Amino acid sequence: MSLSRKIGILLLLFTATLLVAYFFHASLLARYAKWFHLQNATKGADAIICLSGGKFTRVPESLRLWNQGFAPLLFVTDEKPKNSDLKDLELSSLKFANEVTKRMKFQAKWELLPSSTGGATSTFDEAQDTLIYAEKKGWKKVILVTDEFHTRRSLLAFTKVFEGSKVEVQIAGASNEIFDAMNWWKSDSGILAYISESIKYLIYWLWDGEPKVVENN
Repeated sequence: MSLSRKIGILLLLFTATLLVAYFFHASLLARYAKWFHLQNATKGADAIICLSGGKFTRVPESLRLWNQGFAPLLFVTDEKPKNSDLKDLELSSLKFANEVTKRMKFQAKWELLPSSTGGATSTFDEAQDTLIYAEKKGWKKVILVTDEFHTRRSLLAFTKVFEGSKVEVQIAGASNEIFDAMNWWKSDSGILAYISESIKYLIYWLWDGEPKVVENN
């Protein structure tokens, strides 16, 4: 086969790939995003653990699960402040959760999950803190609550840390009003979320412990 013919075939394949991507980009991008979504929470857990990060979405979802009887206890993780000198200017995760509870008119009581490191800086840290507390309390099952796009990576980190323990880990994803799997590429926050998650998931897959290059989201 001549060089010109080989180049012609490569150009044809490249053009075909571009056409497929153009006409089916919405479906392909949605499938890509949905891969990051996991949802397997069932009733009967000992506690619901609201991971640090997107508290405007994760706290209401945690309360919804609590109200539906998935678990009797609610916890927020202890996140290390990004600026300790100014942390008093922002509501802590615990205070925020309590304020949302009042707004939603629930009688739920939140607790702060103790940190063994002075505040979590990654999902691996949160997993370690949860395992220590769960084994101390004799829990059998916990439900994690995080944003939908963060569910697969969160469960991966917790599964690695909980390996060999007798505590079962399940997960629930919280949606938001800005983007979802069907339109994430149309907003800056959606693009940032899924592209960032792609990189972070790979790093978490490669590491068996806290990857120092990835901060808690």
